[in-house]
Amino acid sequence: MNTVKKGNKLEKKLYDYLCEQKRRGDDVYGVYSFRRCNIRMKPKYYSKVREGNVEFDVVIELRAEGRVDPHMYVVFECKNYEGNVPESEINDFTQKLGDIFKHSSKGIIVVKSGLQSGAEKSARNRGVGIVKFDESGLDIIADRKGGIYLEREFVEGQIFPKKRNSKSLKFSAFFEGQFLSSVGHLLATLDPEIIKVMELKDRIPFISQEESKRYADEVLRKIGYNGGAVNLEKVCSLLGIYLRILDYKKIDENGEEILGSANFDERTIEIYNSENLNRRRFTIAHEIGHFSFRHDMYLRSDTIVRNDLLIDDGDGLQQNIYKLEYQANMLAANILLPFEVLRLMTYIFMRDIGYRHVLSGIYVDDQDCNLQDYNQLLSRLSREFEVSKQAVEIRLSQLGMLHDHRESNLDADIAY
Repeated sequence: MNTVKKGNKLEKKLYDYLCEQKRRGDDVYGVYSFRRCNIRMKPKYYSKVREGNVEFDVVIELRAEGRVDPHMYVVFECKNYEGNVPESEINDFTQKLGDIFKHSSKGIIVVKSGLQSGAEKSARNRGVGIVKFDESGLDIIADRKGGIYLEREFVEGQIFPKKRNSKSLKFSAFFEGQFLSSVGHLLATLDPEIIKVMELKDRIPFISQEESKRYADEVLRKIGYNGGAVNLEKVCSLLGIYLRILDYKKIDENGEEILGSANFDERTIEIYNSENLNRRRFTIAHEIGHFSFRHDMYLRSDTIVRNDLLIDDGDGLQQNIYKLEYQANMLAANILLPFEVLRLMTYIFMRDIGYRHVLSGIYVDDQDCNLQDYNQLLSRLSREFEVSKQAVEIRLSQLGMLHDHRESNLDADIAY
């Protein structure tokens, strides 16, 4: 696909995304009444300097209350490049803005992939914003709920990546030295005279293991669970969630495989390329966790990538997005490996295998005989509950049932 066609595809996706937010009839992006925002694709504006019309990709025309003509134009220029936006493109874009709108416009370069840090200097010097837009990514709508929940470090990593991202945002922006996780925050920053920039707040509530366990136990009671692999289809039905299993792969803009996704408005879970049964089940249970803990208060949708399944420790989490993922994993573990049943089956299998001190817990070190017994136990529990051996290992450790004296533990990977 040539550069022009790729750019047109990106701007259409951005336009549709903005129009969908307006279509819902909310105060657009938490800032303006939808009646005062006009979103246009491929609009043309007359330039006296150029003596002709100049076309832009996507423009939001903003009208203050009581005004007929727009008082500000938010102009998006879509560049579907794999790397840096050339400096010449930024120069040309800012020149066109100045010729037509003078000081009543804000220019935004829209990219699909992350940029190198050198682009930050060009954006600062020319007053041009940078937006990363990813149609498949996480859709943060916290601005509609009264706060922003993503920290600067996480959002900065979306636009100027220093290491591989674990999850893509649908929308992230850099403008005038600020990193912004929503369209609402961006527009509030563009027009501070009408509305103050929304305050950053940490509102992700703490959920204890005991709370998660109580919730999971109640769900299992309601579906009539009495042992073995939990029927996740019954759980979804109980919670009013529509589950779809799809046979194709889906990749996000960082090249990460998307294991599944959740749409909270439509109450759907989709699972992609689901040949690995254990991974499929944990992915479903993870998304059930998002629904169960009302993460729709912070997200409209969610995509899950492999690294999300590896967050197994809630202590010291600094970024709120990872707190949400930890909570989802915590509930997934409580549903897939319920404590009482897991403990009972562990003791039964330990006795069958021939563990000496069954009641004192699971002991493993680097001796071959102990490793062999331990791996046999993990395999039996994995088959019993239809989860990975790594998921069982993490769960046993979290519950204090595992006494691990190996010099080098296996890397935790609950996806396989």
